[in-house]
Amino acid sequence: MEPASTSVSTANLSGDASSRPVEEDGRLLILLRYVLIAAAAYLFLFEGETASPTIIAGLIAAALLSNVLLSHVPQSILTRPSAVALIVSIDIVWIASGLWIKGNFGSDIFFLYFFILFLAAMGQNLMLIVGAGVLVGVMDLTLHVAPGQSQSIWTSPSLIRVPFIFTAALFYGHLTEKLRKEQRHAALEKEFAEKMARVVHVQTQDLRTLAEDLRMNYEQSKQQAMELEKANKVKDEFLGVMSHELRTPLNIILGYTRVVTDRMLGEINPEQERALGKVRNQCKDLLSMISDILQATKIEAEGVKVESYAVNLAAFLDGLKSAYEFPLNKEVQLDWNYPGDLPAVRTDAEKLKHILQNLINNAIKFTERGHIAVSARYLSDRRAAEFRVSDSGIGIPKELLPVIFKRFHQADSTETRDHGGVGLGLYIVKKFIDLLGGEVGVESEVGQGSTFTVTVPCEPSTDFDPTEEEADSNPQLQP
Repeated sequence: MEPASTSVSTANLSGDASSRPVEEDGRLLILLRYVLIAAAAYLFLFEGETASPTIIAGLIAAALLSNVLLSHVPQSILTRPSAVALIVSIDIVWIASGLWIKGNFGSDIFFLYFFILFLAAMGQNLMLIVGAGVLVGVMDLTLHVAPGQSQSIWTSPSLIRVPFIFTAALFYGHLTEKLRKEQRHAALEKEFAEKMARVVHVQTQDLRTLAEDLRMNYEQSKQQAMELEKANKVKDEFLGVMSHELRTPLNIILGYTRVVTDRMLGEINPEQERALGKVRNQCKDLLSMISDILQATKIEAEGVKVESYAVNLAAFLDGLKSAYEFPLNKEVQLDWNYPGDLPAVRTDAEKLKHILQNLINNAIKFTERGHIAVSARYLSDRRAAEFRVSDSGIGIPKELLPVIFKRFHQADSTETRDHGGVGLGLYIVKKFIDLLGGEVGVESEVGQGSTFTVTVPCEPSTDFDPTEEEADSNPQLQP
């Protein structure tokens, strides 16, 4: 309630401040009119003989009564130009009537009075109007009193004309100056309003132009978005078709290679078996590259979503381990180290499997001899699972560690490099870990090997379904 009262008080103060000039103008008008009535009455009563004193007294009384009545009129109405014009007209009429009824002034007093009205109408400054009126009055007095007369100017009854002329000049000059100020103020307001109108017009035109530009940009953006969506749809369809068309012949080649290798079509010599092994490995590498390209495309299109469900970590790792129980055709030993009582947690097993497979496959690819270790543990204090893949391979130069997770990046990108791939494996690893809200770290030394540590936050799950354990324990190795 206090702010409301403060605002009301502020409004009252501003209203009082704006009404004060109007009240002052009204009071000053009444006061100057009293002075004019007094000067006219003094002139009528004390200069020369009065032929009709009753009529003169009635005019003076009527003027005084009108001023008393005007003092009760609201100031906002009294200071209106129409009200002021009416008052001035009434004063001209009764003063001119009084001068005419008096009869013994001569025509010069009429000339002086209307000359003052002319000065007030044409003048621009109150002091000049009053000064000119006094000067004219003094000149009239000097001419009116003949040099041969026994009385001087200071004892002549005509001396009373000077205060009358002065008062008339002051009254009408004040009204004229006030009118001029109001006219100048109105002209300034009109000029300001016209300037503001021009500014508003220009700004309106600018806003319309801007709105039209925005509309056109929106239409262009909308059209581009539609074209982009169409292009993405075509691209997805193309990748889907190409994936199927490329995978199908490769799987057929792999199938027939396995048939020949298993000697289902007859015996083969060791040299033929080695050649078929190379064909099989190259086909697997090609399938892996195709899968990585499709997966990276889905990630870029934000088409990969996280699906969290209960996963038994021990069974999950058992299944992943069984997928690598085949000859690596290298002098490499693959060791697994994880406790058998790992808890069931909630996470996305498919993405976690893809992460570990890419790291293990990289370790196998870049390790010609030595060992590879895969370990896992659950950090109950952090509510996270930690996985580590270490190898004794070629290692990664320290200056390349900050960029190994970038798309299409390889430590050796020359055309004569010894290891294949398109540089998407670690990129997919990093993107999937980010989707799971985890972290990945790497330690490496050239010639000594590399260690990748993956930490994935996952809450323990109490609603694990044992029927899912069999499915989770046998994940298929992605080619």
